[in-house]
Amino acid sequence: MYYDLINTELGLIYLQADDQGLKLITIASDGYQPPPCWIHHPKKLQEYTRQLKQYLEGQRQQFSLRLAPDGTAFQHQVWQAIQAIPYGETRTSQELAVQLGNKHAHQAVALAKNVNPIPILIPCHRVICQNPRISCRFGLDLINLLRALEKGHIQPKLRPL
Repeated sequence: MYYDLINTELGLIYLQADDQGLKLITIASDGYQPPPCWIHHPKKLQEYTRQLKQYLEGQRQQFSLRLAPDGTAFQHQVWQAIQAIPYGETRTSQELAVQLGNKHAHQAVALAKNVNPIPILIPCHRVICQNPRISCRFGLDLINLLRALEKGHIQPKLRPL
């Protein structure tokens, strides 16, 4: 596994990929250290970091990257539906459940959203759940920041490493 990182006011954003595509985004708190098996390789992740920086700077609304998150078939269906939500818009987990053909699956949709390994690129912040405690694994503060970014209310600052 290869990784690179971006320093933002959101925190250090670690991007992890293999030859199949992007596997994981981790927004790290102070003191986080990537596992020793990860290899720091900025060149291999150059396009991922470039597009993510453009998004954070308000210059990109869609990504054209190869994603390879690990998950079940249902989770992949949910994540694909989430990626189809337009920039700056939101949908409820109930709306996504109906879109996926099972109006009773809103809790399963919410749980799939919650375990999304590639937030921002699979924009789980665009999904509103009935239970506000079910959020992206990074919490409501990050969700609110990303929604504000997409509405043009803020622009996170990139910082040098």
